[in-house]
Amino acid sequence: MTYKPSPKPNFYEPTHIVYNQIETYMWGDEEAGKVKDWIYISNESLHQIIFGLEPGNNFKHSDQYRTIFGADELLYVLSGVLIINNPETGETHKVLPGESVFFQKDTWHHAFNYSEEYLQVLEFFSPPPITGTSGAYAREKKLLKNIKYKRDKYLYPSETFKNENSFKIIRTKDYIWSLEGDKQETLIGTIVKTQNLDVKIINLKPLQETNIFNFKKNTSYLSLSNNLEIFFDDKKKFLLSEKDGLYLPSNYSVKIKNLNNFDANIIFCIGI
Repeated sequence: MTYKPSPKPNFYEPTHIVYNQIETYMWGDEEAGKVKDWIYISNESLHQIIFGLEPGNNFKHSDQYRTIFGADELLYVLSGVLIINNPETGETHKVLPGESVFFQKDTWHHAFNYSEEYLQVLEFFSPPPITGTSGAYAREKKLLKNIKYKRDKYLYPSETFKNENSFKIIRTKDYIWSLEGDKQETLIGTIVKTQNLDVKIINLKPLQETNIFNFKKNTSYLSLSNNLEIFFDDKKKFLLSEKDGLYLPSNYSVKIKNLNNFDANIIFCIGI
């Protein structure tokens, strides 16, 4: 399969992106493997997708599909077990549902579904592909031919050995938490914040309503729970189900209510 750019959906007003209505996109070839993408938004400020792999499947790389990019990437595991590998160095990690892996530009990466479940991974990628950081960038890189899936020369425990070098594994205990709102009613965890990528998660108690947010930049969201109600300036409302997305252009005020009798979460990215 010859490389072709992925679709670049974009919106100009607050948009409820319904998961089961997204047209999926397949990429890859026999050498690199085949991957299914659900592309939520891909414009000049944001790129949010879910990618999926069947049990036992993987993606590697090929001449046409070189998995090395010019962006910061956060991968948040929704289901299955992700094995992430840097085939240039052999660094390999196991990432469970609810955990994330972060890496930056010029990191070769392969991914494996090491479970009997379908693997789905939420991905935020910035600067976005439309700026030339994905396929076009990768094609300029020398093709990696000496593939490694393990590190041979190390002593452990050791003061000199660094397990997380190419990748940073991020778990809930690693989030930077803050309280937002006049009454400190909204709990927000920062998952990653760099010059290019700012991803956070909102934790809502049963039947809780957040304070009103207003971001000066575009934002994109993925609901990790069912029954989250979204309110806007103009009183327009959306009801998000699990894996539904939400896109908000800059300077829209928004409030989120958890209609469940249990905790709920929504993850979001602030655009560049």
